[in-house]
Amino acid sequence: MKISAVLVGTLGAVALAAPQGEIATSNTCTNPIVRKEWRALTDLEKTKYILAVKCLMLKPSKLKATYPFSTNRFEDFLSIHQNQTPRVHYNGAFLPWHRAFLQDYENALRNECLLPFGLPYWDASLDYLDLNASPVMSTNLGHGGNGVGDVSSAGNCVVNGPFASTRIKIAQGPVPAAANRCILRYFKNDFSAYWNDPAQFAALMTKTDYATFAVALEGDLLPPNPFLTLGVHQGGHSSVGGDMGDMFTSPSDPLFYVFHNNLDRVWAQWQAANPSARQFDVGNPIKPRGNLNLWPDAPAGNVTLDYTLAPMNLKVGQIMNTKGKGQAYGSGKPNGVLCYQYA
Repeated sequence: MKISAVLVGTLGAVALAAPQGEIATSNTCTNPIVRKEWRALTDLEKTKYILAVKCLMLKPSKLKATYPFSTNRFEDFLSIHQNQTPRVHYNGAFLPWHRAFLQDYENALRNECLLPFGLPYWDASLDYLDLNASPVMSTNLGHGGNGVGDVSSAGNCVVNGPFASTRIKIAQGPVPAAANRCILRYFKNDFSAYWNDPAQFAALMTKTDYATFAVALEGDLLPPNPFLTLGVHQGGHSSVGGDMGDMFTSPSDPLFYVFHNNLDRVWAQWQAANPSARQFDVGNPIKPRGNLNLWPDAPAGNVTLDYTLAPMNLKVGQIMNTKGKGQAYGSGKPNGVLCYQYA
């Protein structure tokens, strides 16, 4: 079943389908949205998801006043990530911020483009030996494959699949600027074979506190061999390459969201393994570690449950429990806002 063949029918089905999971007006989490692995979606669900992403690409920007180079809703999220990168990488905010960011993206897919189920995830450990063979890279019912042509380390254009004709109007890198470019990929199966290996994810589950777990998952760039310190986050990004290899503008590639959703799932699994100790365990400095000088004037101290995530204006404590909607994370504290679970 090709996406183009079911476009009209699926749009109608999306419009008529009742959303799965918690409705927006509920104040508690009694019916969590289920986030499923890409392989667990039906062909129709895969099509609906891809169409919802393309729908965001067609809807005008709501954040043009803040991000003048954004031309649509998909690029709004790209712009937010580009802007916030120095404050949410290599520090204690990495996992909480991306959890909140993914929730906002899922909300946009569901509320603005009528996606009737939760944001899927891509378990890259199932494809660690051959990214090209992954169902998530399918040209008919996936995100398209590798960049094609004279592929350099920077990647080359994706020319097949539903995003082959997509034009990104924001330049790569840390500085916002106008562009008119394709989605870039450059698969590195050697990176994937090492960092997407199931053994790497199993090793994460042996970490006993958030501080060590979060750093091991996100990764570093430490001498003498930075490759060996990448972690499943940076190693996974690098294995796809192209746009996914750009720390600031990696959300140019729709793969970003299903990839990062899996990292959130891994965090949720780690929390669930010892909820009394880990459900609200957070930490690590606000100032980014390493010598990248991402945020030179970062405040001192560690990320706490009361640390504010921007631009969502949420406290970290509000997103620590994926099914904590309506529950305060402490006496006099604001209520949680999330209501989803992973299948």
